[in-house]
Amino acid sequence: MVEHGNRKVVLLADAALFLTAMLWGSGFGTTNWLLKFMSPLWLLSVRFLLSTGLLGLIFRSRLSLLSRKDVFLGCLLGSLLASTFVAHIFGLLFTTPGKQSFIAGSNVVMVPFLYALFYRKMPSLIATAGAFLTTAGLLVMAFTPGMSFNFGGALSLLLALGCALHVLFVGNLSRKMDPIALTVVQIASACIILTALAVFIEPVPSFKAVPAKAWMGILYVALFVTVIPFLIQTVAQRYSPEIHAAVLLSLESPSGYVFAYLIGEEIVNFQVILGGMIVFAGVVLTELETFITKKFNYFFHNHA
Repeated sequence: MVEHGNRKVVLLADAALFLTAMLWGSGFGTTNWLLKFMSPLWLLSVRFLLSTGLLGLIFRSRLSLLSRKDVFLGCLLGSLLASTFVAHIFGLLFTTPGKQSFIAGSNVVMVPFLYALFYRKMPSLIATAGAFLTTAGLLVMAFTPGMSFNFGGALSLLLALGCALHVLFVGNLSRKMDPIALTVVQIASACIILTALAVFIEPVPSFKAVPAKAWMGILYVALFVTVIPFLIQTVAQRYSPEIHAAVLLSLESPSGYVFAYLIGEEIVNFQVILGGMIVFAGVVLTELETFITKKFNYFFHNHA
């Protein structure tokens, strides 16, 4: 059963999460292009430095709404976010994007089980079925013959777990504190961790050598792939059930594929179309939960 807000509010929040996934998906091709001009950790560092600056400039006054405990919890959330990015970057050093997508897609099906463990109650069967169906579609899209599990696969599995935990924790914390202030703390703390890693692991790049077009791309990623979608996600998850959020945010991968196809970096094949149709079915089933639940409640109430 949908537990948070009325049906219209949940649907509006879910639509916002769909937009978040689309924005995240648009960042795949841009980020891949930007890696030609900057190393991975420094690219993440600059991206989050710009994002933190923008958020701080606009929403600094909202930080006063948080208690010390809230700030501490926000920093833990930012640490989790930073670790998922690190697992993603270094996982790609030992495996292929397709394999990582295949394994990381399992985060959707992890959420119902983590939800049951965290809240000590089972989520709705309809939403859980939608999560399983979405996961199946993602695996169909990403599967390639001869896949093997190695160290990169282990890091990708940690990435999947991190993504699932992030969805749960954002949903929980956004209902306990100001979601916009939470976003500022989350991004700022992730920025500190990623910058520290960049300083210690990678040589400092020549920023002057980075062309203006690349800086425009970095600004795009900071604003439209970080600031705006993370703000939307944190606010929307205050009203959207965790399973809904996991399913809708998983559309980041299919949308990334679509954007890559539109700019000529990917080709469409039957496997991708089939997987996409299964993912779509999972999303539809999850979104129908509110309507199906209402019909069942109405039926049993009038036939009791």
